[in-house]
Amino acid sequence: MKRRALGLAALVTLVTVFAACEEGTPVAPSGTILRVSAYPTRIPKTGSSTVTINAMRSNGNPVNPGTEIRLSSNIGVVTQVVHTDSAGVATAQLRGDGRVGTATVTAFSGASEPVTLEIAVGQLAASMSFQVTPSSVPETGGELELLALVRDDQSQPLADATVNFRSEIGTLDSGGRFIVTNSAGEARDDLTVTAADLQNIGDNAFDVVAEVGGSGGGIISRTFQVGIQRPPRAAFTFQVVGLTVTFNDTSTGGPTGWTWDFGDQTPVSTQRNPVHSYSAPGRYVVTLTVRNSTGTDTASNIVQINQ
Repeated sequence: MKRRALGLAALVTLVTVFAACEEGTPVAPSGTILRVSAYPTRIPKTGSSTVTINAMRSNGNPVNPGTEIRLSSNIGVVTQVVHTDSAGVATAQLRGDGRVGTATVTAFSGASEPVTLEIAVGQLAASMSFQVTPSSVPETGGELELLALVRDDQSQPLADATVNFRSEIGTLDSGGRFIVTNSAGEARDDLTVTAADLQNIGDNAFDVVAEVGGSGGGIISRTFQVGIQRPPRAAFTFQVVGLTVTFNDTSTGGPTGWTWDFGDQTPVSTQRNPVHSYSAPGRYVVTLTVRNSTGTDTASNIVQINQ
């Protein structure tokens, strides 16, 4: 009998403790309305947002202080349990966990209807601009600064976006690894090209590319063509009609200046494609000199003028 009495006392004590716990952490009564908001509603993939929950009874009064509110989210890490203050307000934090997408945060308490809100986590890029400085390099090589500016769908700088730079030639400081944009939406890298690198390029330019993940799962890609500052290579063709000759410059290397000596003691011409009339038939040695910021070059041809 005594042992039975002790068992009954233990049961009463357990029920008392459980009731005390229930009183210490009340939940929302039936008819409670939860309103949930967040600031900001867009965060980087490792950023955070403050979630605010207002819990009001059906009569418009706040729920009891200390009422337990539970939360969950499909993306990121959210505070799982919070408690209201005297105004029926509780706050929680959602932190990005590196995943990109839309976090659906759900709040509920007791018999209240669960409510949800959405927070954009690690937004994807909507646009990107790309520039390379300087825009050209000499044949001896040089260093180039690469800058990509990434923006979201509201044209605001997008932080924590991953940008990949690629180049036909040269060596990137990043080694080709992804670069994360800063708070200004900027990703930077440096490219070094040598004379040996440029010798492998037959054209007068090479491509540098920047790529970033875009909305809809696509890739936003921008290409910048870097010029190669080569000395010009002089060349020309001509057409003879009677005593008149039309000269056509076919030089390569981007010449910016031309000097024509027509071989007949007349003044030189600085036009790119001049037309010259000779005073008499004969064989004339015509010389073209071209130049640009890197150097000069000369080419000559014999022009035969027949009566």
